[in-house]
Amino acid sequence: MTKARTYPRRGLHGELVHDIGTRILRGELQPGDPIPSDAETEVSRTVFRETIKVLAAKGLVVSRPKTGTHVRDRAYWNLMDPDVLAWRLDAEPGDEFFVDVFEVRRLLEPAAAALAAERALPTEVAELQAAFDAMEANVDRNPGEYIAADLRFHELILIACHNELLGHMGSTLRATFRASFTRTNASAARTLPMHAAVLDGIRAGNGAAAESAMLELIDTTASQLGGTPAGAARLGR
Repeated sequence: MTKARTYPRRGLHGELVHDIGTRILRGELQPGDPIPSDAETEVSRTVFRETIKVLAAKGLVVSRPKTGTHVRDRAYWNLMDPDVLAWRLDAEPGDEFFVDVFEVRRLLEPAAAALAAERALPTEVAELQAAFDAMEANVDRNPGEYIAADLRFHELILIACHNELLGHMGSTLRATFRASFTRTNASAARTLPMHAAVLDGIRAGNGAAAESAMLELIDTTASQLGGTPAGAARLGR
């Protein structure tokens, strides 16, 4: 799975796109607020125009004659855009956002594990085993390496579905999944046997077992958010 491309943060244009996008996602610029003009941002009119064009394509801003450029209502934001997701993570979201992530994972990954059990090639099962081995080797000594291997494990399952749309969705959500894994890494040792059960189900071609193990894995990891108001309300704790 290739990493989802995000807008290059190079030069005045890239920096301005990132700055305004992050301010919108952080809530510093609210729906209806005007976007600072080219004079206020101290960039050329061309750079400013191109910046607004990028942000408008992502649904974040709208320009109208005589009224200028304003932040759009949140309903229009393309929240699945890789840049918008990255800016939301830069804005340090609270548990409410990660509850959303776990709900998406709960809908997506158990079914993907079942598909992978039916469709995974022997080489893909071997790659899954290698990712699991890396998780096992680093679970108690290197959190960064563990999270990288964990992310690879989940990516490989989506790849093994041999469904182009699922693969693209996984690529789009990569940064979000990484952030959620980092936030809940305290459960790593507890969930390692569940990863093993997912792997065993896929290796055996047992879709029901792989699906059940993945659901247990996600629910166990998500339970770390159950102690917060957002988590308790949304996860039924």
